[in-house]
Amino acid sequence: MRGRLKCPERAIRTLIVRPPRIMGGLEKSSVQHPINIASLAAFLLSNGIDTRIVDFEVEPLSDDDFAARVSDYEPDLVGFTCLSATVVAASRLARVVKSCCPDALVVAGGPHISAMPQRSLQEFEAFDVAVFGEGEKTLLELSQRASEGSRPVLKGVRGVAYRDGSQITIEQPRPLIRDLDALPFPARHLLNLELYRAGPTPGVADTSSRSTVLFTSRGCTEDCSFCASKITFSRRLRFRSAEHVLAEVKQCIEKFHFDHYTIDDDTFTLNRKRLAKLLEGFAQLGISWDCDTRVNAVDRDMLANMKAAGCKKVAFGIESGSDRIRKLIKKRITEEQIVTAFDAARRVGLATEAFFIIGSHPSETLDEVKMTLRLAKRVAPDFIVVNVVTPFPGTELYNIMQAGGYMPETLDWEKFDCTHTQPSWHTQHFSSDDLVRLQRWFYLRYSLSPRFILSTLRRIKSLKALRYYVSTALGFFKYLLFEKRR
Repeated sequence: MRGRLKCPERAIRTLIVRPPRIMGGLEKSSVQHPINIASLAAFLLSNGIDTRIVDFEVEPLSDDDFAARVSDYEPDLVGFTCLSATVVAASRLARVVKSCCPDALVVAGGPHISAMPQRSLQEFEAFDVAVFGEGEKTLLELSQRASEGSRPVLKGVRGVAYRDGSQITIEQPRPLIRDLDALPFPARHLLNLELYRAGPTPGVADTSSRSTVLFTSRGCTEDCSFCASKITFSRRLRFRSAEHVLAEVKQCIEKFHFDHYTIDDDTFTLNRKRLAKLLEGFAQLGISWDCDTRVNAVDRDMLANMKAAGCKKVAFGIESGSDRIRKLIKKRITEEQIVTAFDAARRVGLATEAFFIIGSHPSETLDEVKMTLRLAKRVAPDFIVVNVVTPFPGTELYNIMQAGGYMPETLDWEKFDCTHTQPSWHTQHFSSDDLVRLQRWFYLRYSLSPRFILSTLRRIKSLKALRYYVSTALGFFKYLLFEKRR
């Protein structure tokens, strides 16, 4: 696999790549900073590894251009972060690396690889190593071993699977990092920040000039059947201290001049004592921000305090308007909690966003989808995201749909995109075409309702906001009415 010895004086070099995904106009105008790989890069840099990042979501390089960049850098290791929908693209780029830099160790990680490390190596021969679980310490050890020269010894590296002759060896899992404050801040300076246009979340780009993403915790204590979050970070919830988070925000203000922060934790408000400290710090720093949380993890006083500390929007996962379906998918929230949370957020002046899934359990009926639309209209979020059910590997939903015969034997991973592809699966009551039609029907019935239109018009208070909403609306309806699923 590797044919030369490395010069001992030469710094170890690692290239981390976010592969391309299918993107429409809406996504291209609001690409999030890849904080996950920026965090990996920061950890490597802090341990003396020369590190670079290539993000295909903002730099759509041709294979030849990518090969030229890799050849110029001569990395010891090239790592790809892989979602299910991007693993095929990552494998294609891995073959490019093999052709132009055959001595480099090619590593794949991310949610898809963590869910099925052995199968990933079996399916994609260009990957030398599959990393499962948290990546910082594993990638550091792999980078160090990759610099050893021909055929580095991978035995004993925890958290990896690799080829050993004709066999695949799976090492023991690597323990989670207990103290997240020990990690350095993400290496945002490695990103070409000018390529990340607009804002990372709906409803913010109209008021913010520069925004970024924060992760203040890892893990989620919930066990929703459709969610792949716990595959990488487990159900053990680990928090960064308020002081560590605020120090990162200060760095972002002073070094990068960011004025808005999207907090991408699964449930930001769960630790109330830490939240109080963060709100005090956010208010002192004068920033704006938004977050995701659960309807049963907020109350009106908390939301009012969040608003006073600069929060602009809060997003909640509802998924279904049917109590039966919410119980089946282990959502553990009630309709009363949903209504109460949205009402409280509206009364304190926060914008709201809601997430829904068409077919979140394969037994969902048409009447239950209609119940979801009725609930959406009742709670009236300012923004909605409606996804077609996607059975991500490693989730309980994947196992349910596979056991029920709802998925084909051979899976096209590129279909595991919730937005632009035609699903290759179906549910008990809905064909693949039905799922897409219902998604479009839901979007149109909600977004063309008089209440939603009036609410949106009230939010337009500047020329910048007008341009943002007109551009967003045009892209949204172009997607719904004219885009053909792949």
